[in-house]
Amino acid sequence: LLSIGRRANFQDLGLENIGVECDRAGIKTDFTGRTNVPGVYAIGDVNGHHMLAHTAYREAEVAVNHMLGKRDEMRYDVIPAVIYTDPEVASVGHSKEGAEKLGMTVKEIKLPMSYAGRYLAENEGGKGFIKLVIDTEKKRLVGCHMVGSYASEIIMTATMMIDTELTPTRLKKLVFPHPTVAEMIREAIFHI
Repeated sequence: LLSIGRRANFQDLGLENIGVECDRAGIKTDFTGRTNVPGVYAIGDVNGHHMLAHTAYREAEVAVNHMLGKRDEMRYDVIPAVIYTDPEVASVGHSKEGAEKLGMTVKEIKLPMSYAGRYLAENEGGKGFIKLVIDTEKKRLVGCHMVGSYASEIIMTATMMIDTELTPTRLKKLVFPHPTVAEMIREAIFHI
């Protein structure tokens, strides 16, 4: 399966007639879904931010909240992405290279998924890995990338950590049920 070159489909909608700004990626929006034209919002694949169903769902919530005068905005850095293959691939936040381009000083921690006893017991050979990207100055998780069974389930733990800016010190005090595969995130923090 090869899925590259997806583009937003926003041609022939008459947007140019009302002056909505677009670029190669799609309809230009801010973090509330607003376009440059008052009262016109663009959510989902047409804005080219993240072509994922769960992103569009959240964008809709944000746009409606904004229309109703409620403070809300998109945080694209905490949108998890998953490739549903065997093994699964999941990520959220920044890569080490991406974080460094933004001026962050980061440390990367990579562990094999076999550190989790349950993962090893349920996956012959225990192949897979988890990689955490830690902002060493602000002392918080800014990215998580993993390959292995359960990645689509585990990534939400990292997503919440990034969204709430949970520090590694605080995470070390959380109790994960044992045995679970998600405790790999906590285990990786101890390798800082």
